[in-house]
Amino acid sequence: MIYLSLQRGLSLIELMIGILLSSLLLLGVLQIFQSNSDTLKMQNGFARVQESGRFAVDMFGREVRQAGFWGCAEKDDIGKLLKTDDEFLKNIGSNGILGVESASSTKKVGEKEVALGTDVLILSGAEDACGGKGKMLNGVSDSDVIVTENCPIEAGDIVLVSNCLSGSAFTVTGITVDGTSKNKKLKYEKGQIAEGWIENESDTFGLDKKYGADSKILTPYQRTFFISEGAPGSKSLFVQEHEGKLQELVPGVEDMQVTYGLDTTDSGIVDKWQTAGADDAMAKVVAVKIELVISSDSDSGANSQTITRLDGTSYEPDADGKLRKLYVATIKVRNRGSM
Repeated sequence: MIYLSLQRGLSLIELMIGILLSSLLLLGVLQIFQSNSDTLKMQNGFARVQESGRFAVDMFGREVRQAGFWGCAEKDDIGKLLKTDDEFLKNIGSNGILGVESASSTKKVGEKEVALGTDVLILSGAEDACGGKGKMLNGVSDSDVIVTENCPIEAGDIVLVSNCLSGSAFTVTGITVDGTSKNKKLKYEKGQIAEGWIENESDTFGLDKKYGADSKILTPYQRTFFISEGAPGSKSLFVQEHEGKLQELVPGVEDMQVTYGLDTTDSGIVDKWQTAGADDAMAKVVAVKIELVISSDSDSGANSQTITRLDGTSYEPDADGKLRKLYVATIKVRNRGSM
């Protein structure tokens, strides 16, 4: 009891030892916190890269497989009633796959500048004009084009009617709705009907072209995929519908390289790989190989990376801490060559 009554506090040495032990404990806690924070940043970056990569590859898979579909008619049997100088509309039925190799500093799609050195992929084809909500019906004559009430075709749309014998592309100049069935009869009158519409230079398909319920009514499309600046300091994958608005598809796509597999021997299989070339060579493309470099949207604490492409060239991004990964997909064009 005597000794306890004489205790008045801690000595300076004891206080310093206590502060040292507390500092070491706090330092350990901070190191654990920092380590967990870095791990979370890396996991979030990897998840974002994986999500963007999976979406981009799946999207390109669908688009490339569908390219060059114009119904079951051969391209030489597709006629155009359209009066136009537009290259795509003049060539409906062909040129399903085109591209631009290693874009220059002046290359633009719409109002957007294409990222220097990246490739541009241009895919064309036709898809269901009714969007799965309707169908084409037998007409009361060989010249009638009739669709069900729920088919969302409107006047001014360009459509392609196709069966396995022939096809015809035209501008819908008007729609007549049957009072009983509510089915829609599409008009395709000759001449300028409304400002901004593509004019039909003919209003007849020809005696040998008959379209009944075995036919498909399709919407021709052309989509241009390219890399350009998205958010400040980052790049994204964009698409432009034929002379339409630009749309940002996938953020964080920094580089796209495309090579094309050609069937030069009509064997149905790829015997030559090359970059984008002349139209006659691209007509032989039966497969497309796409390489995408995708980055996280923020600093993930990654070290500087050098990504080696399939051709041996390197992609060296800025040392900004972003995580990057190379995705590669080889896609068969279903409408060309052997399955």
